[in-house]
Amino acid sequence: MPKVPAPTVAFTEPLTSPPRVHHPTTLAELLEVAGTRKRIVEAWGVSARTYDTRKRSPGTCTVGELQQLARVLHVSEEELFAVVRAEAARTAEPVATIT
Repeated sequence: MPKVPAPTVAFTEPLTSPPRVHHPTTLAELLEVAGTRKRIVEAWGVSARTYDTRKRSPGTCTVGELQQLARVLHVSEEELFAVVRAEAARTAEPVATIT
């Protein structure tokens, strides 16, 4: 079965000429290219501690947080959800089966 490529979110750096578009495959990568922690925390409306937790464990993001982050970063909500969903699935611990 062919390997399915990881979803990405298209992020265009503001005020760059020509526009620089990044295609991060994780929330952490997106946050790194999007700007400073301080600026993102202020615009996103979360605490620095929450920012760090979400960056480390994107599966803990709420739907509202992801919707707000998509608006703040001017990225596709659907792409952002797909990236976080795929990342959470990759990092989820396997469920033990009872035999």
